[in-house]
Amino acid sequence: MKISIGKSWALGTLIVLAVYGAWFASLQAKVFSEILMLLLWGGPIVGAFTVAYLSPRHKILLGVSMALPASILAGALNLAYESLGNAVDFPGQRGGMILVAVSLAYNVVLCLLGSAFGYFLSRHVESDITSDTNDKGPGCSP
Repeated sequence: MKISIGKSWALGTLIVLAVYGAWFASLQAKVFSEILMLLLWGGPIVGAFTVAYLSPRHKILLGVSMALPASILAGALNLAYESLGNAVDFPGQRGGMILVAVSLAYNVVLCLLGSAFGYFLSRHVESDITSDTNDKGPGCSP
């Protein structure tokens, strides 16, 4: 199934936003969960996979571009969490910018993995579909 580039990118961004929102809500509730921590790490991968799998072209580039909203969200939520009176590892605007830069490098690697997997899986599914439609079976030639 292919959808437009904009819709696939929006869906990937929505996945990343949902994961980071769940993480922020758990921090506000003072609840730590290993599962949410894994989701936080895996959110950009899943978003990049989704974009690369669904977009009709520029799959790897669009998948890797999920690193940008993930990194910006990390910095913005860090600033929001600090402004609510909580202690953060990267305080202030400068700390937030450092967090964005570090998480951008990290998220590019994660999104590259997710988008590569989405690209190869979408190509595999497409080749299976085309081989099924071209193969009419024995004795079915016109």
